[in-house]
Amino acid sequence: MKIIADELVQNPMVSVVIPSYNRADTVSQTIESIVNQQCDFEIELIIGDDCSTDNARDVLLAYQAKYPSIIKLLFHDENIGLGANWASCIKQCRGKYISNCDNDDYWHNPLKLQLQVAFMEQNPQYGFSQTDYRRHNRKTGRITEHKLTTYKCENPETIDAYRETIQRLTHEGCNATVMYRKSVLFTYVNFDDYLKYRFRIQEWNTWLLIAPFTEIGCLRVSTATFGMETRSITRPPKNAKAFEERWKGYKECHKYVSEKLPTYYSFNEKEYDDNLNGICLNFAFEILDYRNAKKYALRSKDSFKVRCAKNRLLFYAYAIAGKLKKKFFYKD
Repeated sequence: MKIIADELVQNPMVSVVIPSYNRADTVSQTIESIVNQQCDFEIELIIGDDCSTDNARDVLLAYQAKYPSIIKLLFHDENIGLGANWASCIKQCRGKYISNCDNDDYWHNPLKLQLQVAFMEQNPQYGFSQTDYRRHNRKTGRITEHKLTTYKCENPETIDAYRETIQRLTHEGCNATVMYRKSVLFTYVNFDDYLKYRFRIQEWNTWLLIAPFTEIGCLRVSTATFGMETRSITRPPKNAKAFEERWKGYKECHKYVSEKLPTYYSFNEKEYDDNLNGICLNFAFEILDYRNAKKYALRSKDSFKVRCAKNRLLFYAYAIAGKLKKKFFYKD
């Protein structure tokens, strides 16, 4: 790994992490939204490039030259995956607080850091906080607001409370809005393991690991924009095999969390594999892949959709009908 940094600020209050891979067309917007934050404290920006194959590194080098006192670059010699890339950046952070912003997301609120730091300073019981956010469909240009339904999560004292908290975080939260208290993050998360196992994801497994031990704050303000319809680790690849392999990689994260928190988080491998088969079947319908849809259907319990997947004519009729429904009834 090559580290590129000049005379960085001495005492940053916040370290902002961008785990980057390709997306030379969007990372400029991400960086600009961070360096233009209006705050009365110093920040640093740690960007890890995971062996990009486009000209993203040239873009990053240009920004590092423009903001040498703020930006530190980590250039990996090989592709190590999102979770490991993120962890390598986290280990470089010097701030009291750590925020995230993936390289297809951006912060539309220039007071994002100022508001969250003020909240965290006034409420030391919170290990991390989130905010409302926007979704930006880059394909259509449509931007929609998303408000969290719950604005305070107490430190979950029971397993049911923990599960409810995690359910809300993983289904409603946006990684680009998160601010961690570094002391909490480093107490409960082993980042060397993220590097060792090269986890494919970094946010929800981290939330699961720290949620039993801290309160979670939610600010009633929109600060970040989640970029949709770009290729990333959280969005489907173009073929069923790659899609299935990605979800098999996620399984290792589930196993890891269950081993670390057996009282709070249980993992049933058979249930996961059955669920994975259903997810892959749905994806095969989405990309009109009859051969793989039939393969997944043969592993599935009988249903109308499964029967359609076993018949070529019914498969295409069902899949095309689903695409038409999505086109006319779902706009984002």
